[in-house]
Amino acid sequence: MDLNLDFKGKDQEQLGGELLMSLFENLHMAEQETSEFFGGLVGITAEDFLNLPIDEAIGIIKLLMSQPGIADFFKRAGQLTK
Repeated sequence: MDLNLDFKGKDQEQLGGELLMSLFENLHMAEQETSEFFGGLVGITAEDFLNLPIDEAIGIIKLLMSQPGIADFFKRAGQLTK
């Protein structure tokens, strides 16, 4: 999945929004892995995550994005792929 996020001059909320959009645009490329990851955050299976109403799935992703330091994590992770 190619996450080309521009971190300059953006706050965590803006970056979270961009990440959400990029994840949804590319979900088909890593659906099982992504679902396992997000489901694992809240203790459910990938299948259960895939069957959640969209509002609940987005809520889980937003919960991740609200964690302190998450923007820095994704910034550093993005640098590893360059």
